[in-house]
Amino acid sequence: MAHAIIVRTSPPQGGAAEGGIGKVDVWYDAGIRDAFAALAVVSASGERVDKRDAAIDSADAAHVSVSVNPLTAGKYTVRYRALSADGHLVSGAWEFEVRP
Repeated sequence: MAHAIIVRTSPPQGGAAEGGIGKVDVWYDAGIRDAFAALAVVSASGERVDKRDAAIDSADAAHVSVSVNPLTAGKYTVRYRALSADGHLVSGAWEFEVRP
């Protein structure tokens, strides 16, 4: 078994999104365990802007999403953590930008 690897994100890693997004999503290459699964969205000023409701999709254990408060134009960082099926904890971050 391999460590969980991110295969897709919405908004895309390093990409841009129009204002009005309601959630941030990440898809891994394989299902992850519920324990330790986390997503946090932070503004450029360091303020946490997600609703702290990150959850694994019940229909797809490789998909995690978190709701966000209305985002203003600017750069945001998504911090993630997941326990892969092989028992290894993976974590990291990516950025995206919201355009007006």
